[in-house]
Amino acid sequence: MAKRKSALSIFVPISILSDVPSLVEKTFKVGQIARSASIFRVDRIVVYRDSPSSSQEDGFLIRDLLAYAETPQYLRRLLFPLMPNLKYAGMIPPLRTPHHPLGSDNPLFREGFVLKSGKGTSRVEIGLREPVEVAAELPLNRRVTLRHLWGRWIPSSKSEVPLYWGYESKLELKTLLTLMKGGSNGYIIAASRLGKPLSAVAGEIQAAMTWEKQISVLFGSPGEGLNEILARDGARPEDFADVVVNTVPEQGTATIRTEEAVAITLAVMLAIESSAVTIPQDR
Repeated sequence: MAKRKSALSIFVPISILSDVPSLVEKTFKVGQIARSASIFRVDRIVVYRDSPSSSQEDGFLIRDLLAYAETPQYLRRLLFPLMPNLKYAGMIPPLRTPHHPLGSDNPLFREGFVLKSGKGTSRVEIGLREPVEVAAELPLNRRVTLRHLWGRWIPSSKSEVPLYWGYESKLELKTLLTLMKGGSNGYIIAASRLGKPLSAVAGEIQAAMTWEKQISVLFGSPGEGLNEILARDGARPEDFADVVVNTVPEQGTATIRTEEAVAITLAVMLAIESSAVTIPQDR
């Protein structure tokens, strides 16, 4: 479960929840995205506002559920108070990423929560039988990363961990066009049924995943593709995306749900990235 060579971000709209009415269904759908992101080692999930009518409440719900799912189980009660948005969060399947160890696991890195801090030491909960003592004053009531070295736990950072260490999630109440113009998003892949067939751009994507430091993949909503979403701002995916690709050509259904598109597209990208897979190019 090593880190990716290129940091991978996905952008999904708030309205991914617009086609399901209940909190149970919404929780399940966000859980699917959290699982897919973890399976394919996504580093960042950005939730954007795709329409003026997008529900901010759904945006906050997605934010809370993604953060909860990413947090190791032994830290959840310390980091998340009882709240309505998390009523059914227990139905999200465990991610089982390297930073979600089981009781029998003994990783060299662990996520922790600072219980006490002062006079050059800290007491940190890291999911073992007892909290551990760290010879450093760490920020109180904060999540931290620790490393086990020479028989003691020392402060570390996510960037030092050689393994895939989960995703960061962020709610942006901005349009996708604004985020693309204002952010450093690296090589941008727009997933669209109106895009080029995968066979025509697989080589370009493979090269980007080999050499680029940052890859961003954009997704539309259950009701609108990227073209419709961007048209409200007078834009098209081609205006800023390096490639617009259809990862499910000749689909057998009228629509593909966003959580399905995320799983399919990330799986296709993994196949392209693998040196064992060569996809012929259209001529």
